[in-house]
Amino acid sequence: MKHKDSSSIKTVRSYTWIRCWDVFFGIISLALGSVVSFTVPYLLGVCVDAMIANDKEKINRYCFYMIFICIISGITSGVRGAIFNIMSYKIARDIKYDVFWYLVRKDISFFDERKTGDILSRISQDVQVLQDGLSTSISMLMRCGYVIVCVIIILASISWKLTLCAVGGIAVTSTGMKYFWSKGF
Repeated sequence: MKHKDSSSIKTVRSYTWIRCWDVFFGIISLALGSVVSFTVPYLLGVCVDAMIANDKEKINRYCFYMIFICIISGITSGVRGAIFNIMSYKIARDIKYDVFWYLVRKDISFFDERKTGDILSRISQDVQVLQDGLSTSISMLMRCGYVIVCVIIILASISWKLTLCAVGGIAVTSTGMKYFWSKGF
């Protein structure tokens, strides 16, 4: 069974490799959107400091910067989502095409043993699950991974002791969750 899983992963990876430029531009838009969105808390802090100092010109300027940054972040998030959705659609189309031609070349006895509706339903459902996983799950996995790395870097630049406590606490919690999850709680 393990061999079958690894060959399936290799097959999906080969279809994804064909679309490597889509993945590359999706990662670029992900990075740009995340970097831009990480500047909003800083600008919000500057605005609060300007409010305390009653500097209305600085407040207006940094609020304009925040609006601009939020627009850029929204655009890059939309581009990232569109790129990954289009990529997953193209991969699903290629898989359906290859499976169709694989089935066309099958012997007639294959279709005598199996119902055509069952074959079509299975192909449609399996490819839809794959397409959903490639569009949403991969995009969100990459986004969350990028955010985690950036947060750890920012936290480490503020206090390495606090970073060790946070990462250690997450490790202990994850280990406990894995243990209880395996026990069926």
